[in-house]
Amino acid sequence: MKKVVSLVLILYMMLGISSLAETQVLTGEAQGYGGPVLVEVTVVDGVITEVKATGDMETAGVGTPALETLPGAIVAANSAEVDVVAGATYTSKAILKAVNIALGNEAPETPKGEEPLPEADRYIGFGVSSSGRIGPGKDSQDVQVYSINEVFATVIFDKDGKIEYAHFDQLEVATPNYDGASMPHFSGYPGQSYNNDADHDEKVDSVLEATNESFQAEIASWLTKRERGEGYKMNTGTWEAQMDRYQELFVGKTVEEVNEWFIKYHSDRNGRPLKAGSENAEDAAKWDKLTPEEQALLADVTTTATMSLNDSHGNLLAALQAAFDNRQPFLLK
Repeated sequence: MKKVVSLVLILYMMLGISSLAETQVLTGEAQGYGGPVLVEVTVVDGVITEVKATGDMETAGVGTPALETLPGAIVAANSAEVDVVAGATYTSKAILKAVNIALGNEAPETPKGEEPLPEADRYIGFGVSSSGRIGPGKDSQDVQVYSINEVFATVIFDKDGKIEYAHFDQLEVATPNYDGASMPHFSGYPGQSYNNDADHDEKVDSVLEATNESFQAEIASWLTKRERGEGYKMNTGTWEAQMDRYQELFVGKTVEEVNEWFIKYHSDRNGRPLKAGSENAEDAAKWDKLTPEEQALLADVTTTATMSLNDSHGNLLAALQAAFDNRQPFLLK
Protein backbone atom coordinates (compact mmCIF):
# COMPACT_ATOMS: atom_id res chain seq x y z
CA MET A 1 0.00 0.00 0.00
CA LYS A 2 2.84 2.39 0.84
CA LYS A 3 4.41 1.70 -2.58
CA VAL A 4 1.11 2.40 -4.36
CA VAL A 5 0.67 5.69 -2.54
CA SER A 6 4.28 6.67 -3.28
CA LEU A 7 3.81 5.91 -7.00
CA VAL A 8 0.65 8.00 -7.04
CA LEU A 9 2.48 10.92 -5.44
CA ILE A 10 5.34 10.60 -7.94
CA LEU A 11 2.82 10.59 -10.79
CA TYR A 12 1.17 13.71 -9.39
CA MET A 13 4.55 15.44 -9.24
CA MET A 14 5.49 14.40 -12.82
CA LEU A 15 2.19 15.74 -14.08
CA GLY A 16 2.63 18.94 -12.12
CA ILE A 17 -0.49 18.36 -10.07
CA SER A 18 1.11 17.55 -6.72
CA SER A 19 -1.25 20.04 -5.08
CA LEU A 20 -4.07 17.56 -5.57
CA ALA A 21 -2.59 15.33 -2.85
CA GLU A 22 -4.18 16.26 0.46
CA THR A 23 -2.16 15.18 3.50
CA GLN A 24 -3.63 15.12 6.99
CA VAL A 25 -1.95 14.21 10.25
CA LEU A 26 -4.65 13.20 12.73
CA THR A 27 -4.35 12.30 16.42
CA GLY A 28 -6.41 10.18 18.76
CA GLU A 29 -6.24 8.89 22.32
CA ALA A 30 -7.87 5.99 24.17
CA GLN A 31 -7.42 4.27 27.50
CA GLY A 32 -5.15 1.22 27.35
CA TYR A 33 -4.33 -1.36 30.00
CA GLY A 34 -1.97 0.83 32.02
CA GLY A 35 -2.73 4.32 30.80
CA PRO A 36 -3.47 6.42 27.72
CA VAL A 37 -2.53 5.15 24.25
CA LEU A 38 -1.81 7.88 21.68
CA VAL A 39 -1.85 7.53 17.91
CA GLU A 40 -0.80 9.74 15.04
CA VAL A 41 -2.42 8.83 11.73
CA THR A 42 -1.17 10.23 8.42
CA VAL A 43 -3.80 10.24 5.66
CA VAL A 44 -3.01 11.15 2.03
CA ASP A 45 -6.03 11.59 -0.25
CA GLY A 46 -8.12 9.42 2.05
CA VAL A 47 -5.51 6.68 2.27
CA ILE A 48 -3.84 5.80 5.58
CA THR A 49 -0.12 5.94 4.84
CA GLU A 50 1.35 5.83 8.35
CA VAL A 51 0.28 5.11 11.92
CA LYS A 52 2.39 5.81 15.00
CA ALA A 53 1.24 4.43 18.34
CA THR A 54 2.69 5.12 21.79
CA GLY A 55 1.68 3.99 25.26
CA ASP A 56 4.30 4.54 27.94
CA MET A 57 2.22 2.78 30.61
CA GLU A 58 1.54 -0.42 28.67
CA THR A 59 3.19 -3.58 29.98
CA ALA A 60 6.51 -4.33 28.30
CA GLY A 61 6.42 -7.59 26.37
CA VAL A 62 2.65 -7.91 26.78
CA GLY A 63 1.03 -4.74 25.49
CA THR A 64 4.02 -3.37 23.61
CA PRO A 65 3.86 -5.94 20.74
CA ALA A 66 0.52 -4.40 19.77
CA LEU A 67 2.14 -0.96 19.63
CA GLU A 68 4.76 -2.37 17.28
CA THR A 69 2.67 -4.51 14.92
CA LEU A 70 -0.84 -3.08 14.73
CA PRO A 71 0.12 0.21 13.03
CA GLY A 72 1.45 -1.71 10.01
CA ALA A 73 -1.67 -3.85 9.84
CA ILE A 74 -3.88 -0.76 9.89
CA VAL A 75 -1.89 0.82 7.05
CA ALA A 76 -2.06 -2.38 4.99
CA ALA A 77 -5.83 -2.61 5.47
CA ASN A 78 -6.36 1.15 5.20
CA SER A 79 -8.72 0.64 8.12
CA ALA A 80 -8.88 0.02 11.86
CA GLU A 81 -10.96 -3.07 11.16
CA VAL A 82 -8.12 -5.50 11.85
CA ASP A 83 -7.58 -8.32 14.34
CA VAL A 84 -6.19 -7.60 17.78
CA VAL A 85 -2.75 -8.92 18.72
CA ALA A 86 -3.00 -12.14 20.71
CA GLY A 87 -2.14 -11.60 24.37
CA ALA A 88 -2.41 -7.81 24.05
CA THR A 89 -6.16 -7.35 23.81
CA TYR A 90 -6.43 -4.22 26.00
CA THR A 91 -3.65 -2.37 24.21
CA SER A 92 -4.85 -3.52 20.77
CA LYS A 93 -8.40 -2.30 21.38
CA ALA A 94 -7.05 1.02 22.66
CA ILE A 95 -4.97 1.49 19.48
CA LEU A 96 -7.93 0.68 17.21
CA LYS A 97 -10.24 2.94 19.18
CA ALA A 98 -7.70 5.79 19.12
CA VAL A 99 -7.31 5.40 15.33
CA ASN A 100 -11.09 5.50 14.85
CA ILE A 101 -11.24 8.60 17.05
CA ALA A 102 -8.51 10.21 14.95
CA LEU A 103 -10.39 9.37 11.75
CA GLY A 104 -13.62 10.75 13.15
CA ASN A 105 -15.36 7.38 13.24
CA GLU A 106 -15.83 7.53 17.02
CA ALA A 107 -16.31 10.35 19.51
CA PRO A 108 -13.30 11.14 21.74
CA GLU A 109 -13.30 9.50 25.16
CA THR A 110 -14.23 11.64 28.13
CA PRO A 111 -11.18 11.88 30.42
CA LYS A 112 -11.58 9.90 33.63
CA GLY A 113 -13.01 12.06 36.38
CA GLU A 114 -14.57 14.54 33.95
CA GLU A 115 -17.74 12.60 33.18
CA PRO A 116 -20.85 14.72 33.85
CA LEU A 117 -22.60 13.72 37.06
CA PRO A 118 -26.30 12.79 37.04
CA GLU A 119 -28.44 15.60 38.40
CA ALA A 120 -29.39 15.27 42.06
CA ASP A 121 -30.21 17.44 45.05
CA ARG A 122 -27.39 15.91 47.08
CA TYR A 123 -24.13 14.11 46.42
CA ILE A 124 -22.01 11.97 48.72
CA GLY A 125 -18.25 11.54 48.41
CA PHE A 126 -15.53 9.62 50.20
CA GLY A 127 -11.96 10.88 50.09
CA VAL A 128 -8.62 9.58 51.35
CA SER A 129 -5.34 11.42 51.76
CA SER A 130 -2.10 9.51 52.48
CA SER A 131 1.20 10.94 53.70
CA GLY A 132 4.40 9.86 55.40
CA ARG A 133 6.32 11.68 58.12
CA ILE A 134 10.01 11.50 58.95
CA GLY A 135 10.32 12.27 62.63
CA PRO A 136 9.95 13.80 65.08
CA GLY A 137 13.67 13.19 65.39
CA LYS A 138 15.44 10.02 66.47
CA ASP A 139 15.42 7.87 69.57
CA SER A 140 18.14 7.59 72.23
CA GLN A 141 20.06 5.16 69.99
CA ASP A 142 19.95 7.52 67.00
CA VAL A 143 17.36 5.42 65.15
CA GLN A 144 14.93 7.44 63.06
CA VAL A 145 11.25 7.76 63.97
CA TYR A 146 8.73 7.37 61.14
CA SER A 147 4.96 7.59 60.87
CA ILE A 148 2.23 7.36 58.24
CA ASN A 149 -1.09 9.22 58.13
CA GLU A 150 -4.31 8.19 56.43
CA VAL A 151 -7.10 10.78 56.48
CA PHE A 152 -10.67 9.70 55.65
CA ALA A 153 -13.45 12.14 54.75
CA THR A 154 -17.13 11.35 54.16
CA VAL A 155 -18.96 14.42 52.89
CA ILE A 156 -22.45 15.26 51.64
CA PHE A 157 -22.69 18.16 49.16
CA ASP A 158 -25.76 19.97 47.87
CA LYS A 159 -26.33 20.48 44.14
CA ASP A 160 -24.23 23.68 44.23
CA GLY A 161 -21.25 21.94 45.82
CA LYS A 162 -21.82 23.36 49.31
CA ILE A 163 -21.07 21.07 52.23
CA GLU A 164 -24.13 19.88 54.13
CA TYR A 165 -22.36 17.29 56.28
CA ALA A 166 -18.74 16.27 56.84
CA HIS A 167 -17.17 13.51 58.89
CA PHE A 168 -13.41 13.08 59.19
CA ASP A 169 -11.30 10.42 60.82
CA GLN A 170 -7.60 9.64 60.67
CA LEU A 171 -5.24 6.76 61.28
CA GLU A 172 -1.73 7.71 62.37
CA VAL A 173 0.75 4.85 62.82
CA ALA A 174 4.34 5.33 64.02
CA THR A 175 7.41 3.23 64.63
CA PRO A 176 7.48 1.93 68.24
CA ASN A 177 10.33 4.25 69.25
CA TYR A 178 7.89 7.17 69.10
CA ASP A 179 7.02 8.86 72.39
CA GLY A 180 3.23 8.64 72.37
CA ALA A 181 1.24 6.59 74.86
CA SER A 182 -1.83 5.98 72.68
CA MET A 183 -0.10 6.06 69.30
CA PRO A 184 -0.66 2.94 67.15
CA HIS A 185 2.68 1.34 66.27
CA PHE A 186 4.13 -0.65 63.40
CA SER A 187 7.23 -2.62 64.39
CA GLY A 188 7.91 -4.15 60.98
CA TYR A 189 6.97 -7.14 58.87
CA PRO A 190 7.68 -10.68 60.13
CA GLY A 191 11.43 -11.13 60.31
CA GLN A 192 12.10 -7.41 60.85
CA SER A 193 12.69 -5.52 64.09
CA TYR A 194 12.62 -2.00 65.49
CA ASN A 195 13.58 -0.15 68.67
CA ASN A 196 10.83 0.16 71.27
CA ASP A 197 10.18 2.87 73.85
CA ALA A 198 7.68 0.96 76.01
CA ASP A 199 7.26 3.52 78.82
CA HIS A 200 7.44 6.56 76.52
CA ASP A 201 10.31 8.25 78.34
CA GLU A 202 12.19 8.90 75.08
CA LYS A 203 14.66 6.10 75.87
CA VAL A 204 14.84 2.77 74.05
CA ASP A 205 13.80 -0.13 76.30
CA SER A 206 14.03 -3.07 73.91
CA VAL A 207 14.02 -4.25 70.34
CA LEU A 208 10.76 -5.69 69.02
CA GLU A 209 11.17 -8.72 66.77
CA ALA A 210 8.16 -9.03 64.46
CA THR A 211 6.64 -12.48 64.06
CA ASN A 212 3.61 -13.60 62.09
CA GLU A 213 1.55 -13.49 65.28
CA SER A 214 2.80 -10.11 66.52
CA PHE A 215 2.42 -8.61 63.04
CA GLN A 216 -1.25 -9.54 62.87
CA ALA A 217 -1.92 -8.58 66.48
CA GLU A 218 -0.27 -5.18 66.13
CA ILE A 219 -2.30 -4.25 63.06
CA ALA A 220 -5.52 -5.50 64.69
CA SER A 221 -4.84 -3.15 67.62
CA TRP A 222 -4.66 0.02 65.55
CA LEU A 223 -7.20 2.69 66.48
CA THR A 224 -8.14 5.79 64.50
CA LYS A 225 -7.89 9.18 66.15
CA ARG A 226 -11.61 9.15 66.84
CA GLU A 227 -11.38 5.66 68.30
CA ARG A 228 -8.52 6.82 70.54
CA GLY A 229 -11.01 9.29 72.08
CA GLU A 230 -9.86 10.71 75.41
CA GLY A 231 -6.51 8.99 74.94
CA TYR A 232 -5.52 11.53 72.29
CA LYS A 233 -5.58 14.94 73.90
CA MET A 234 -4.36 18.14 72.28
CA ASN A 235 -3.89 21.69 73.57
CA THR A 236 -7.60 22.46 73.74
CA GLY A 237 -9.21 19.06 74.11
CA THR A 238 -9.18 15.83 72.16
CA TRP A 239 -8.54 15.41 68.46
CA GLU A 240 -12.13 14.23 68.08
CA ALA A 241 -13.56 17.39 69.67
CA GLN A 242 -11.38 19.66 67.55
CA MET A 243 -12.31 17.83 64.38
CA ASP A 244 -15.99 18.12 65.24
CA ARG A 245 -15.56 21.88 65.49
CA TYR A 246 -13.90 22.08 62.09
CA GLN A 247 -16.65 19.97 60.56
CA GLU A 248 -19.21 22.49 61.83
CA LEU A 249 -17.26 25.33 60.25
CA PHE A 250 -17.16 23.58 56.88
CA VAL A 251 -20.97 23.35 56.59
CA GLY A 252 -22.34 25.85 54.07
CA LYS A 253 -19.00 26.27 52.29
CA THR A 254 -17.77 24.83 49.02
CA VAL A 255 -14.40 23.07 48.92
CA GLU A 256 -12.95 26.15 47.23
CA GLU A 257 -14.32 28.36 50.00
CA VAL A 258 -12.86 26.07 52.67
CA ASN A 259 -9.45 26.34 50.99
CA GLU A 260 -9.75 30.13 50.76
CA TRP A 261 -10.78 30.24 54.44
CA PHE A 262 -7.77 28.10 55.35
CA ILE A 263 -5.31 30.29 53.41
CA LYS A 264 -6.67 33.51 54.91
CA TYR A 265 -7.06 32.49 58.54
CA HIS A 266 -4.28 29.97 59.11
CA SER A 267 -0.52 30.17 59.54
CA ASP A 268 1.60 29.77 56.43
CA ARG A 269 4.18 28.00 58.63
CA ASN A 270 2.24 25.18 60.26
CA GLY A 271 -1.33 25.43 58.98
CA ARG A 272 -2.78 26.20 62.42
CA PRO A 273 -5.42 28.91 63.02
CA LEU A 274 -4.02 32.38 63.57
CA LYS A 275 -4.35 33.83 67.06
CA ALA A 276 -3.59 37.02 68.93
CA GLY A 277 -0.20 37.45 70.53
CA SER A 278 1.79 35.18 68.24
CA GLU A 279 5.55 35.54 68.69
CA ASN A 280 6.10 34.68 65.02
CA ALA A 281 6.40 37.86 62.96
CA GLU A 282 4.71 36.40 59.86
CA ASP A 283 1.76 35.06 61.82
CA ALA A 284 1.43 38.31 63.77
CA ALA A 285 1.44 40.36 60.56
CA LYS A 286 -1.21 38.13 59.00
CA TRP A 287 -3.34 38.43 62.14
CA ASP A 288 -3.09 42.23 62.17
CA LYS A 289 -4.50 42.39 58.61
CA LEU A 290 -7.77 40.82 59.75
CA THR A 291 -10.78 42.89 60.72
CA PRO A 292 -11.94 42.90 64.37
CA GLU A 293 -14.90 40.73 63.32
CA GLU A 294 -12.58 38.18 61.69
CA GLN A 295 -10.31 38.15 64.72
CA ALA A 296 -13.30 37.52 66.98
CA LEU A 297 -14.39 34.59 64.79
CA LEU A 298 -10.91 33.08 64.95
CA ALA A 299 -10.72 33.60 68.70
CA ASP A 300 -13.87 31.49 68.94
CA VAL A 301 -12.33 28.82 66.73
CA THR A 302 -9.07 28.59 68.62
CA THR A 303 -10.85 27.97 71.92
CA THR A 304 -11.95 24.59 70.55
CA ALA A 305 -9.67 23.85 67.57
CA THR A 306 -5.94 24.51 67.30
CA MET A 307 -4.70 21.65 65.13
CA SER A 308 -3.60 22.05 61.53
CA LEU A 309 -5.73 21.00 58.60
CA ASN A 310 -2.64 20.40 56.49
CA ASP A 311 0.75 19.54 57.90
CA SER A 312 3.10 16.58 58.25
CA HIS A 313 0.50 14.84 60.47
CA GLY A 314 -1.97 14.67 57.58
CA ASN A 315 -3.71 16.67 54.88
CA LEU A 316 -7.39 16.93 55.73
CA LEU A 317 -8.02 19.44 52.96
CA ALA A 318 -6.76 16.96 50.37
CA ALA A 319 -9.17 14.33 51.71
CA LEU A 320 -11.99 16.87 51.46
CA GLN A 321 -11.06 17.65 47.85
CA ALA A 322 -10.92 13.92 47.04
CA ALA A 323 -14.40 13.46 48.52
CA PHE A 324 -15.70 16.20 46.24
CA ASP A 325 -13.95 14.74 43.19
CA ASN A 326 -15.38 11.28 43.96
CA ARG A 327 -18.92 12.44 44.77
CA GLN A 328 -21.93 10.53 43.45
CA PRO A 329 -25.67 11.19 43.62
CA PHE A 330 -27.02 10.59 47.13
CA LEU A 331 -30.49 9.19 46.68
CA LEU A 332 -32.64 8.29 49.66
CA LYS A 333 -35.42 5.77 48.99
